[in-house]
Amino acid sequence: MLTAFASSVPSASVPAAPDGASMVIMGTFLAAALLFLAFWLIRIALGLDRIAPLPQVELPPAVEAPCESPAPPLPLAPAAWGSESPYAPPTSPPLPLPVPEPAAPLGRFRVPVSYYRLIDLPLIGLVFLVYFALTAMPGGEEIPLEKKFGPEVLVASIFFQLVLMGMVVAFVLWRVKLAEWLGLRWKMWPLAFAIAPLTVFFMWCLMGTLHISGWNGWLERSLGIDSMQEAVKLLQEAKDPLVIILMAIAAVIVAPLAEEVIFRGYLYPAAKRFCGTAGAILFSSLVFAAAHGNVVALLPLFALAVILCLLYEFTGSIWACISVHFLFNAATVSIQLLARSGIVEIPTPE
Repeated sequence: MLTAFASSVPSASVPAAPDGASMVIMGTFLAAALLFLAFWLIRIALGLDRIAPLPQVELPPAVEAPCESPAPPLPLAPAAWGSESPYAPPTSPPLPLPVPEPAAPLGRFRVPVSYYRLIDLPLIGLVFLVYFALTAMPGGEEIPLEKKFGPEVLVASIFFQLVLMGMVVAFVLWRVKLAEWLGLRWKMWPLAFAIAPLTVFFMWCLMGTLHISGWNGWLERSLGIDSMQEAVKLLQEAKDPLVIILMAIAAVIVAPLAEEVIFRGYLYPAAKRFCGTAGAILFSSLVFAAAHGNVVALLPLFALAVILCLLYEFTGSIWACISVHFLFNAATVSIQLLARSGIVEIPTPE
């Protein structure tokens, strides 16, 4: 996201024609939009484009109180020991036990869509167009790295992400409480200490496989690009301590919170309302990957976004996604800072 925002910094030159990398990013956005429309039209044709009604719990039948019976006549003989006295008050029949609710099947998806309506379509389109405009539009003259990621640009990027997140939250909060919407009361939160490291380890294995297989090098040679993101490169080369601090804050704190609320918290379930689970996962993951503006990272980020959507579905809490995103970015920033200090050496594609 930092790369996308910094790339939107205007230059004095005439905008250049789209290069190969920009065409790939634009094609990814276009594929996401076409997938959204295709899945939505299919659901309309099949009659599935409607919100399922809330489950109705059957209440037990009401039990009428018994009518008062007249007092029994005096017994002709005393009641025997242990027998019921005729003068005892009438007893009511026992109330029926409540009907238990059917247990939810294992693996049930937990992200509801009942909060979303047709009024969410404009906001889905707005979020899509904002990231498209920041990322896919061709730039002009090459801007020096330190100027592109100056302190004022980084502060503006942080402010932009927080404003966009706040707009999304405000658009939903009038319909549902925040804790219920994002699953903030996650009772199984200790699972995050296992989910996050395992997911980050898987992502490192995937990125290592792509690097060893020559995929990154092939993209570099074919498109004439650098596999390292500009924001990551600046972490190694920046001389201003303020820039390093702002980039660390933006990557480790702001991005996991804002991007998860925007993409998994809103864009994914809102799209799920219109194009189903599979269509929403593909749509939101493609937009998330393209929004970072790096062709080499496109495939790993798409895989990460798919995993985050599935985690959100199976846990029902945005905390699971935030924990993974936080650890992934924190590990990346830490490795780059260690490389900057000369402690570790990062291999480059051949």
